[in-house]
Amino acid sequence: MKMTGIALGLAVAAMLATAPARAADKPLYQLRVYALHEASKPVFHARFRDHAMRIMKRHGFDIVATWEARRDGKPEFVYLLRWPDEATQKAGWAAFMADAEWIAIKKATLSPDAPIMGEIEDRTMRLTDYSPPFP
Repeated sequence: MKMTGIALGLAVAAMLATAPARAADKPLYQLRVYALHEASKPVFHARFRDHAMRIMKRHGFDIVATWEARRDGKPEFVYLLRWPDEATQKAGWAAFMADAEWIAIKKATLSPDAPIMGEIEDRTMRLTDYSPPFP
């Protein structure tokens, strides 16, 4: 059976629609972990909750979830971001770090008791093609 160009095109489109999405077509996720200091934890949480999240949203950040954790008995703040692609991720972070309101808030919320946070871990992750569905 011969296929016309249109029929062949429709067959290929149907296969692509049912094929698993390529990694490049899937969102990427960014996991960030901040080491916190017990004395300045309330200041950190207030700054992130009341200011950072709002400003991040303005710059296209999609915050999937936030957690508090402990590692070696010390507090950590962990959050997961979702980005449509790496270019959007880089542009979002550049805009956020240059945001005049965020720069002013960081200066205004310095803790007199301890640094607000310590080391930052940052991982950009892509779902594997066999990963269960993820939000």
